Amino acid sequence: MCIRDSATPIRVFVVDDHEVVREGLVRMLSRLPDIEIVGTAGSGEEAIEKVPYLAPNVVLLDLRLPGVQGLEVLRTLMTLTDPPRVLVLTVHDDEDLVLGASRLGAMGYVLKNTSRSELATAIRRVAAGGHYFGEEVIATVLRGAQQEALAEPLTERELQILRLLTDGLSNKDVGERLYLSPDTVKSHLVNVYRKLGVESRAHAVAVAIRRGLVE
Repeated sequence: MCIRDSATPIRVFVVDDHEVVREGLVRMLSRLPDIEIVGTAGSGEEAIEKVPYLAPNVVLLDLRLPGVQGLEVLRTLMTLTDPPRVLVLTVHDDEDLVLGASRLGAMGYVLKNTSRSELATAIRRVAAGGHYFGEEVIATVLRGAQQEALAEPLTERELQILRLLTDGLSNKDVGERLYLSPDTVKSHLVNVYRKLGVESRAHAVAVAIRRGLVE
């Protein structure tokens, strides 16, 4: 993932097929001293072309785009040598889309009716390596999981590690916080991923929120 100096503004790239929305986001976010808009795209193809050269820290990505759809854009961006962190910004709170985006590597998911304050918080959290899912998004996935339970429950240690993942900590940081070696943390994560049926940190966080395992 792109790493930035915390003293420099967060480089943000906006992907949305509606010009009015793009311009509104640029105006709104440009007023914040710690955020710099480095580019925009009105289609998936344009985003795939521009992002590698502009190297943003965070990509704000709509999922409904003409041509190449948002999830495919996300999949392509994650194959870059130094992929950006992706925050989905859309009107769609469908559970499958939320989990699909998380599975592909999105580190956050918020709806377009969010406030500027919450959007800025989400951008900052994602830029710092954490995850952010809006309250309405969490409510959607929780509604779809009311009857769902883990076939094999997580241990208390695995839950501790999962909560720290939600805060964006690296394996090394998790180990230092819990006095565990990196190999031990990795071993626990293998078990967490297996039990949750996931393959990535972001997907693990989304599923954990969905099942009420973390706040």
